[in-house]
Amino acid sequence: MSRWQRIALCQMVMGVMGVMGCALGLASEVEKALPEKGPGFEPAGKPERFVGKRALFDYMDGGAEVYLAYGFVDIGVRNYLSGAEKATLEIYQLGSPDDAFGAFSLNSRGENLDLGGTPSSLGSGMLSFFKGRFYVRVVAKTEPAKAREIMIALGKKVASTLPGESRAPAAVDLLPPGATRGTLRYFTGPDAAKTLWFDGEGQALLTPGAKAFSAAYPGGPAEIQITRVTYPGKDGAAKACQELAKKLALKPEAGPAGCAAAGKAADEAFALIAVKDCTLRWVHGAVDLTAAKAWADKIK
Repeated sequence: MSRWQRIALCQMVMGVMGVMGCALGLASEVEKALPEKGPGFEPAGKPERFVGKRALFDYMDGGAEVYLAYGFVDIGVRNYLSGAEKATLEIYQLGSPDDAFGAFSLNSRGENLDLGGTPSSLGSGMLSFFKGRFYVRVVAKTEPAKAREIMIALGKKVASTLPGESRAPAAVDLLPPGATRGTLRYFTGPDAAKTLWFDGEGQALLTPGAKAFSAAYPGGPAEIQITRVTYPGKDGAAKACQELAKKLALKPEAGPAGCAAAGKAADEAFALIAVKDCTLRWVHGAVDLTAAKAWADKIK
């Protein structure tokens, strides 16, 4: 039976919505990328694979919504050891290279390491990087400082195996230069945005189809958060502006360029929101409105 005959048979059993699951069942890139014994590590158990939303919730106790926001397809998992040191390798296949970058951006504040041409972040007992549409985590299961070498060895091996590149989305360049290292984030839905905004700002901003890039910048007594969001249409951008203004205790105003709001927010920091066409620009944490406007003018 050919590959496509097997897919057709699977479709008959699972229905049209099972096409992706059928195709995935024939070959798993995440499983193929889980290495066997290599320099500095050896497997401690069989590889596992979890496909789809339900399986992801079965695998992890909390945090699954973040990966679902980035188009989660499947995950390959395997435990490894090096002497007494242990680590778990997780390879997530997400919806696109931009989604993989988004997942990585949530865990990029650690030490910068080069895994043979693939940039990574190492911190808090976890090494993470992205390549193509894959996001990879290597999590220490013993004392992090001692497990450092096995995490790096696994990271280098997987980075050399996975297809694709480790390239940030082009829209990153629309934010001002000079962001604090490790603070750039890409959001496609409110569940991922909760990792930065805790009071529902992400829910207000990230309506269906919206995409946000945000980063922190040094400026005054606290960091200034700069956010740029694009929407499928002008109405979505204007509505998000109004909802965000309410969250920040600002009064939205209508103008020829779209919705706008500015002033001292509920947290006593100065904020500015401005919408033009399908784009929303948000500056938060400025020392005054003059500074807020100056930062907003830097957002392309």
